[in-house]
Amino acid sequence: MTDTTKLSLYVDPAWRRAGAHHTPLLNPWWGNPYGEESLFAKQMFDAYSCDTDYYTVTDDVRKADLVLAPYRQNWLLRFDKTLLATCISTARANGRPLLVDGSGDIEESINDTDIYVLRYGGYRFIHEPGRIQIPLYVDDLLERCRGGTLDIRKKGPGKPVVGFAGWAKLSPAQRARTIIKELPVRLRSIFDSRLRACTKGVLWREKAIGILKRSPQVTLSLRTRGSFSANTRTAEGDLRTLQEEMVGTILGSDYALDVRGDANNAARLFEILSLGRIPVIVDTERIFPFADKVDYSSFALIVDSRDLGRLPERIAEFHGRISPERFEEMQRNAREAFVRFFRIDAIMRSVVPDLRARLAAREC
Repeated sequence: MTDTTKLSLYVDPAWRRAGAHHTPLLNPWWGNPYGEESLFAKQMFDAYSCDTDYYTVTDDVRKADLVLAPYRQNWLLRFDKTLLATCISTARANGRPLLVDGSGDIEESINDTDIYVLRYGGYRFIHEPGRIQIPLYVDDLLERCRGGTLDIRKKGPGKPVVGFAGWAKLSPAQRARTIIKELPVRLRSIFDSRLRACTKGVLWREKAIGILKRSPQVTLSLRTRGSFSANTRTAEGDLRTLQEEMVGTILGSDYALDVRGDANNAARLFEILSLGRIPVIVDTERIFPFADKVDYSSFALIVDSRDLGRLPERIAEFHGRISPERFEEMQRNAREAFVRFFRIDAIMRSVVPDLRARLAAREC
């Protein structure tokens, strides 16, 4: 590699497109592309950016380790395939791998071993050679909403309290459209049960919440909504009020439910960790980011989606076994994992060594 201190990414300034949301990797150089219509994204990227101690951007391809596509894969495929083709041809002409920001709820698989792609969704049973799994970009809600003070919850007597606030119901029209859209996958899942994990996240949430509601083994603290609440175009009410309700629900619970969204992951997991609470993760064949470095069992209870019917029992058993000291330790571990690995300013600390290892293997 050409730089022993920072990874160097080539971006041609002529590739910049006015009004388009570039990859967050370019925020330190191109600025925060979000406006007030995406209030939470704007606040988040105003406060945090990827750590430039680990990488830099150059307009001289001879000094670069990789070529960087400046926009997310989904945007390029929809609006500017020519630019994506230019990025690919530039990388190949100069003997460099291409780095693509493939984060998004819909993933178009890339099977080129010389293209590395950042993902936050995906399934363990679907292989993609250049995949680098990252967390979703989320704000530090403890800093944002509680001044950064971690309030450790004590283990109390009685049933565990499980909290959830978010999109977890569909209108009849939404349900009909969702079922029709998912029909091919549902039919294929008859022959391959792993594909059941591909069911839309809101349906998994409905099912999990219904099971918890009917159970006498847990107490459910619930605020369900009929739409995505982080954008002014879809939120059912004032964004800040909705955020405070969600934060209060999580902090007022022993455990916080985390179920996949449209992608096979959820921002909620990392929001829970940012607040220092123990997530109950419904595992729909997820690929967990930085799993080679992070011990998820140190801060989370993971329940296989195929065991969803026993979700209340699993939570009650876990809560019954855990000591008060361990219960508090897991909350501190959750917060520490978020700051060390999953917050925006920490992500490149794990991504860059991964890229360096791939580049070294490529040169062998």
